[in-house]
Amino acid sequence: MRVTELRERYLGFFEERGHKVLESSPLVPRDPTLLFTAAGMVPFKEILWGKVTPSFSRATTCQKCFRTTDIENVGRTAFHHTFFEMLGNFSFGDYFKEGAIEAAWAFLGDELGLAADRLWVSIYEDDDEAEALWLDLTEIPKERIVRLGKEHNWWGPVGDSGPCGPDSEIFYDAGVGTECGPDCRGVACECDRFSEIWNLVFMQYAATPGGRLEPLEARNIDTGMGLERTAAVLQGVGSDFEIDLFGPIVEAIESAVPRELTPEDLPFRNTIADHIRGIPFLLAEGVMPGNERQGYVMRRVLRRAIRAGERLDLPAGTMASFIDPVIDGMSEAYPEISEVRDLARRLVTREEETFRQTLREGERRLTKLLADLSSSGERILPGELAFELTDTYGFPLEMTREIAAEAGVDVDLPGFEASLAAQRRRSRAALEHDGVTEAKADLAGIGATRFLGYEDVEAEAEVLGAEQIGETAVIMAFAESPFYAEAGGQIADTGRIENLDRQGTGVVTNVAKSAEDVFLHHVERVTGAFETGDRCRLRVDVARRRRIERNHTATHILHAALREVLGSHVHQAGSVVNDRELRFDFSHFERLTEAQIVQVEDLANAAVLADHPVTIDELPPDEAKATGAIGLFEDEYRGRATVRVIAVDDVSRELCGGTHVRRSGEIGLIKIVSEESIASGVRRIRAITGDAVLEVLRSQDAFAVRMREALGEDPEAGARRLKERIDALSERLSAEGADRVRSTADELISQSEAVGEVHLVGGRVDLEAGELKDLGDLLEERGRPAVIVLGAASEGRGVVVCKVSKGIESVHAGEIVRSMSKRLGGGGGGGPAFAQGGGGEVDALDEAVADGLSTARKALSGA
Repeated sequence: MRVTELRERYLGFFEERGHKVLESSPLVPRDPTLLFTAAGMVPFKEILWGKVTPSFSRATTCQKCFRTTDIENVGRTAFHHTFFEMLGNFSFGDYFKEGAIEAAWAFLGDELGLAADRLWVSIYEDDDEAEALWLDLTEIPKERIVRLGKEHNWWGPVGDSGPCGPDSEIFYDAGVGTECGPDCRGVACECDRFSEIWNLVFMQYAATPGGRLEPLEARNIDTGMGLERTAAVLQGVGSDFEIDLFGPIVEAIESAVPRELTPEDLPFRNTIADHIRGIPFLLAEGVMPGNERQGYVMRRVLRRAIRAGERLDLPAGTMASFIDPVIDGMSEAYPEISEVRDLARRLVTREEETFRQTLREGERRLTKLLADLSSSGERILPGELAFELTDTYGFPLEMTREIAAEAGVDVDLPGFEASLAAQRRRSRAALEHDGVTEAKADLAGIGATRFLGYEDVEAEAEVLGAEQIGETAVIMAFAESPFYAEAGGQIADTGRIENLDRQGTGVVTNVAKSAEDVFLHHVERVTGAFETGDRCRLRVDVARRRRIERNHTATHILHAALREVLGSHVHQAGSVVNDRELRFDFSHFERLTEAQIVQVEDLANAAVLADHPVTIDELPPDEAKATGAIGLFEDEYRGRATVRVIAVDDVSRELCGGTHVRRSGEIGLIKIVSEESIASGVRRIRAITGDAVLEVLRSQDAFAVRMREALGEDPEAGARRLKERIDALSERLSAEGADRVRSTADELISQSEAVGEVHLVGGRVDLEAGELKDLGDLLEERGRPAVIVLGAASEGRGVVVCKVSKGIESVHAGEIVRSMSKRLGGGGGGGPAFAQGGGGEVDALDEAVADGLSTARKALSGA
């Protein structure tokens, strides 16, 4: 049975049993505590934990998952993966153990036709109920039902409290002779004989922080069947990498290897096949290789694949060719990956080029370190050396550990962490903090504030709580407010407040939102008094709000334009919207060209000039997604009634809680003022709108006036004339410098000293720092074999240079320069053939040069 058929039959089986078929949720969940969706239950976490009431009691999914907890085993075993698919059926307070076990048995036997005598089951050691059900409902004999402890057959809780319960795992037995050896622990072993194909979790308890288990009011079922593992069983192969889904990928890799593969090569082949599969899926969700969170993981798996390719002697640039069989084989089920085909190939090519260089340099250094350890009999690589590989060479710690393990060496992880912590302390000490503080108020017991600002910019409301935070400042809370509290990248509103019950006024300078969604109004320059129960008039600064709205709607329009120009891989990675400008961060791996920036601006301003209506709809998540709205539809929205969709006609459609213009024409004009990289795979544009563009145009006009005053009526022609004069002067100065260098070289060569077969040449000269190296090169060439020691005073510093001809082993240029620089109160260094340095104590320059010549003389004569 092919993988496609297995997917369809599983979902169809449970749909017939009353389960709602849901699409796979994204790999990157909304939950900030999770990097990836690592299991089928993740999208239903809030429902399973009783925090959200679903609109359905049964569901079934084929969930795309990403997991790196066992990444060291990927490629080495038959069934470990980073990217994989998990089939699941879920019951939310509906059927429980009996229903889950009966359905699993019916699907495995009746639907898939698996022989009962090839199946084993494990249960929690105290779960008599599960054992009885397996015996009553299935053909599994008692001797093939194994009781195991919490390590194997207990799920949860996540943290110190929460839902949890026993589980029951179903294994396929590959048969006698496939076990790992005489000490095989059966289904508790992770060898290739027993493949776990399905896990049934019986979520029936709530664990308290003290460790007590209390029965849940609504018991739930969460199951997970590994698609790849089950397909391997059905297709009669011994490894997931032999199923039809992996076939074209493996074939492409084997065809690219320029030699016959050996059994030792298979783990590297499988590593590439596994790791390359996840790349287009991550790209389709806006993840780019980087140094943090999902981007770090993506870069890590790519680098593991590239290193595996090196072990197979794959030619440089080959890795990108494996993207096509991945997309060709999986785009029917997941069409979103087709849109990133070209991007994935380009990105993989770039990462491969960059990392192969890193790999060569890092492995060369690590190989030497491991050889030194081996010769000394040590089996632990010091943490500071592992950190040097990461810090200096960009060589990942995980790869250091893997390569060291292959040589039988462990890495001192505490020492690595200590070196990392020390570097972070140094970095923090170097930062200058701006002294910004956040005012916080403890206004307990106040309900969430109702926001009126979508419709109104002025309202009357009663003070529910006030807390004095200074002589003239207070934080106040109201039941409702027209003021927008900072959220989603949009800055808070400002404005004024007036007490209607007694004398009292103030200026609202900021509005923050508490964890309980209370709007905390920071009020400055308070006169009079405000007390709980007072009726107040709240007035938003309308002109400022309108500027914010223009920038916020412009952000949506620019997002759409960027996706059209660069591709659908562009996703928002952060934004700041205030009354002066907008800042938009997005996923993209290369600098935008000037032509691309112009194209984005043209598309955005075409939408502005069209004066499109901006509509706001509250829609159920499924309907919002069907309209093409961009947003995060996973766990945060599961079970929720509606989401807020902002649409600029057919140009842009996004989920958003911010404030916006009524028509796109209100924006006036959009001008991109900068574009830059802020992290690997993340770029940032800054833009202005409306009257801010007018201010820039006026400033540019004023600048043009000043340029005409300085350069004439044609500033461009005046600038060209000025550049020609500067270039001519530079050429003259350069020629004079070259003459000085040649003249000085003639003088020093005539005074050179022969020490054996070597010419020792040097002294203090009257040259600039940049000319000193040129002089050293010229003297070494003319005096070869020679040792050159030079010093000069340049811009208030003493500068020293040493150059040594090839073949002279007794003199080390770096050691001589370090000694000379120390006398000058500075530092420097280099290699055996060339070094330079200096220091601020110019008065010691003659002495330093003399010492350098003396040291070289002694080294050459063997004294």
